[in-house]
Amino acid sequence: MLKTVRKIIRQSNHIVFLTGLGSVVECGGRDLWDSDLFYSIEKEYKMCPEQLLSAGEFSSRKERFYEFYKKEVLSYLPKPDETYEIMKFLEDEERLQSVVSFNIFGLEKLAGINNLVEVAGSVYDNYCPKCLKTFDVPYLLASRSIPECDECKKALRPNIRLLGERVDNDLYTKAAIECYKADTIIVLGADLGSSKVQYVTGHYKGENLILFSKEEKYGDRFADYALYGSIKENLKKAVL
Repeated sequence: MLKTVRKIIRQSNHIVFLTGLGSVVECGGRDLWDSDLFYSIEKEYKMCPEQLLSAGEFSSRKERFYEFYKKEVLSYLPKPDETYEIMKFLEDEERLQSVVSFNIFGLEKLAGINNLVEVAGSVYDNYCPKCLKTFDVPYLLASRSIPECDECKKALRPNIRLLGERVDNDLYTKAAIECYKADTIIVLGADLGSSKVQYVTGHYKGENLILFSKEEKYGDRFADYALYGSIKENLKKAVL
């Protein structure tokens, strides 16, 4: 199968990547829904990650939201590995047309990728809801409690989709259009069975939906080709 996938990628001129949590974990990121980490978070905070990263928590208990967000998310930000360098390489060759990111860690931007749709937002985008001034991650981490705008003194808002919030239909429509135009879609560590991935890939008419994943999942049946194991190593073999 690797030989076939390699041939497909070499012959493709309009590639779209979909990046999920699996590719983030390989870069050193944390999976808050991993059973052991999930249990330790529940034990420490008396709440699960879904509740702690919810719109309701941010709205009514900002201090606890930021305590968790800064300690468990912002303190463990991953850096791009060779997977993202390969995507940048394909973009420089003008064969990669777009990357659709389903995570919040901004690895694509850090790797210098330009044509990017971040459907869940990014931890690197933070703003004042009153004056819209933007702030970086170090500013948030340096704050004692709730990060505030240095001018308006309003609590800052991370530009990520919090659980319980409506999705940004414009972003998802843009992602779906990118997938529709693709000759090849490459999915890195995302669940093909999830409703969000199904939506953006739903109008793809090609036969080159390629999945790179650490392990098999039920939703993988939607892939035309699936390669399991190290995402980075398999992608290197398929592209370089």
